[in-house]
Amino acid sequence: MKKAVGFIGGGNMAKAILSGLSQKERCFDLYLCDRNEEKRTYFQQTLGVTTSADYRDFIDQVDILILAIKPQGFPTLLAELKPILHALKEKPLIISIAAGISIEAILRGIDATEYPIIRVMPNTPSTIGLGASALYANEAVSKSACDDADQIFASCGITTWLASEELISAAVAVSGSSPAYLYYLMDIMSRVGVEMGLTPENSRVLTQQAVLGSARYSQLSDLSFETLKRNVMSPQGTTEQAIFSLERNHFDKIVEEAMRAAFNRDQELSELISEKI
Repeated sequence: MKKAVGFIGGGNMAKAILSGLSQKERCFDLYLCDRNEEKRTYFQQTLGVTTSADYRDFIDQVDILILAIKPQGFPTLLAELKPILHALKEKPLIISIAAGISIEAILRGIDATEYPIIRVMPNTPSTIGLGASALYANEAVSKSACDDADQIFASCGITTWLASEELISAAVAVSGSSPAYLYYLMDIMSRVGVEMGLTPENSRVLTQQAVLGSARYSQLSDLSFETLKRNVMSPQGTTEQAIFSLERNHFDKIVEEAMRAAFNRDQELSELISEKI
């Protein structure tokens, strides 16, 4: 018997996950609620998802409930869900993909001391099936429920399970926010290429393929990132001079500080929003 998965919120990440699931053999019955009629029409007509403007229409039917709204909406949503979840005969697995909302805050919001909850930190490349999702499950989640969650998020990329919830902030810094770091670097590379005489099109496609190819090559190799870097650096060559310049300007410290800023902000948001739940 297929399990039913219900999404609250039809934003970009819900679209990414449901797009991935809809392209696989249907292992789940899919439901989604969103107040936007245009979004509901898209999910129903394009992806074959049962949609509604109100999650109450399907919440008693789902085995897995995915909270896919912005963190700021959690205090109100959890207050609404509390009496509904307590009235259900069977507890659905709750999966939250919101940054900064701890499992403890969710438990407090639904007035429960124990409930099966998984937190997931996906990233935007999930929209094209190349995402990275870091997952953490509390002790109330069964092995089979973890397998279900893994199957859901593997439909739009790779998954990795974290040993503790505290590591979610590190996952935010490494994969959740990092697409923006890379776009920033790519924008600089493309712009400088134009300043050096390339056409905007030349510079853009060369930059895109260099980043894509390097990432894929590293996946296919057993070598460390450090070794891969060294292998491109011919003695007294062009790449060596570029790397020396980055090292002189403490590029490693710049990247480290940026990642720590993302890490710290995720923890700050968690505290700020938790206070309102």
